[in-house]
Amino acid sequence: MMDVTGPLESLDHQTSFVNTLSALFNKEDFSDTKVIVNKKLTLNAHKFILVVRSGVFRTLLDTERWSDAKDQTVHLTEEEECLDHFQDFLRYLYSGSVTLSIVNVLPLHLLSEKYNVQELRESCQQFMLANVAALGSSNRAITWQRYAKLTGLTQLEEKCLRFIAWNIGSIIKSPDWTSMEPHQLSSLLQRSDLVVEDEVVLFQALVSWLSLHPAHTEEMLQHIRYPMMPPEKLFDLQARGSLPEAISTYLHRESLLVYQVHLLPTDAISQHHDITTIPFTMRLYTSESFSHAWDIKGYDNMGKTSIPASLSSSNFKLKTQWYVTFSPKGQRTLIQRPKVNRPRYDNVWQDDDFSTLSASVSNCDPAGKTHSHKLSILLYRCVNGVWLVNDMKSLEVPHSGNAQIKDLIPLSEREKYVSNDTMKLHLIGQTIWEKCR
Repeated sequence: MMDVTGPLESLDHQTSFVNTLSALFNKEDFSDTKVIVNKKLTLNAHKFILVVRSGVFRTLLDTERWSDAKDQTVHLTEEEECLDHFQDFLRYLYSGSVTLSIVNVLPLHLLSEKYNVQELRESCQQFMLANVAALGSSNRAITWQRYAKLTGLTQLEEKCLRFIAWNIGSIIKSPDWTSMEPHQLSSLLQRSDLVVEDEVVLFQALVSWLSLHPAHTEEMLQHIRYPMMPPEKLFDLQARGSLPEAISTYLHRESLLVYQVHLLPTDAISQHHDITTIPFTMRLYTSESFSHAWDIKGYDNMGKTSIPASLSSSNFKLKTQWYVTFSPKGQRTLIQRPKVNRPRYDNVWQDDDFSTLSASVSNCDPAGKTHSHKLSILLYRCVNGVWLVNDMKSLEVPHSGNAQIKDLIPLSEREKYVSNDTMKLHLIGQTIWEKCR
């Protein structure tokens, strides 16, 4: 047995070792094969590196199966969008290093999936999850959602869908909007949790999409909720006369109902239309007719106090007044505590950290039992200076009395919703029509 009682020194030259391997990338020195991609890109490679880093290459380069073993070449066929990034992928196999970006992450994920390079695949997936909320022309939520659905990346698909639905105002300005596939857009337009200023804004975004996909005009226009359009904005839209003929004709056919539902009593409309169906269902409209944008400033120095807000919402001829209180940092409550061995009580202040939100309504007709109330609360997060919807909570509010969310934003998550001493919420009052019993 070796004597280990003398001096010891642990050596760690991993960095130098990795750098040496990295330097072999695409070098002819000691290379024993060539990788030819789509008959366009040729790279020098080393079989040992390929088979150690990828089980797929191990199988591909098995001597008994390798059809091009004699001339030491590997012919690969890749998706065209992967061709420009295959060199970075191969370099990663040598160095374990690559810089991910909005441009290359999807091709690299495709390649790492195909060649079973697990660490790169997982890193690409985490990069996409972390950057679903990228801004403007950098946003790829639509493309990533489509890809995630095809490849079974459920978590990424759901996160993309939520971001698209809750930030549709930003999405319709991204380059991906008009490239959205028909089935993808059709599914999106059927959602009631779309956060949009009003139905006319959504209609105009659809018109932009239809300018490149006119064959789907009838199919897509049926998903617009025409009774929910503000009549004054609809009138202005029609007065301009700038819509394509097919869309203008369709809108004219639906416009009579728009004016009717905003002029006639709800019970008169319900005699001829089922107002509990999707066309009469509110989305998450952020216009002043339905909501209140709540900027809570001075958050850093705020104590445990409740602050009030009010809003009014109008759904057809029904107007509702909403009253909301919110404790961003928790509450301080005065309680009575009995004294020991005495018939008296002490008044004691008790603090908690629950960001409680309470809501009530007035100016509605509870006796009719034709509707119920729901308050939706959008929680914004500041991303690179732009506020985007990060989460949404909802609260069923009775015709009389209060409803409460005990902890709207848990203490452990609260910091990420504050930027520049401000917390930003949006309160949306919704009317849910019910069938008469």
